[in-house]
Amino acid sequence: MKNSLLLAAFIAFVIALGLSIMVFQDDSGEGMKDTKAKYLQGGEFSLSNAGETFRLSDLKGKPVILYFGYTFCPDVCPLGLSVIRDALDSDPVFDDVPAVFVTLDPKRDTPERLQDYTAFFHPNIRGLTGTLEEIQTLTKRYGTYFKKADAKPDDNYTVDHTAYFYLIDAEGELMRVLDHDTRPEALAEALYPLI
Repeated sequence: MKNSLLLAAFIAFVIALGLSIMVFQDDSGEGMKDTKAKYLQGGEFSLSNAGETFRLSDLKGKPVILYFGYTFCPDVCPLGLSVIRDALDSDPVFDDVPAVFVTLDPKRDTPERLQDYTAFFHPNIRGLTGTLEEIQTLTKRYGTYFKKADAKPDDNYTVDHTAYFYLIDAEGELMRVLDHDTRPEALAEALYPLI
């Protein structure tokens, strides 16, 4: 009797485990998304890259690192782009992984300035700009906040902004949102499943 109760309990456990796996299994890739990514719209966008139209879908087939900032940023943005550089340089498997740096200061960040700035960090990083309205629309969809601060007549101002690393899969789906204090090793580790 005792053996049959143990056997019944074991069978019930196996059935419950199997049903749990079936319920929580997600073949769409949603299971790989982190909590922040699940609640953000993300998706396709179109901006300007050195005067030419750039669409996120132009990079379809490759994972993408998306980062928002501005070239006059005194500390946060250079650190963020250095993290991207070090992650991309950490393994040859990332040689073709593009990164996109979207300016939050389209007034001062000309296409030429963006190109020079991003090239300093890594050749895979593209600098994008657009109208203020286009950038505001995009930042809302990706959960980035920014606001001009220290407004001075000589354009010597800063821009307050959030700083996240957005990881987009090869199909253009936002999968991960990593905090600014993410180390290059952690960024690289988060990229591997998207390759």
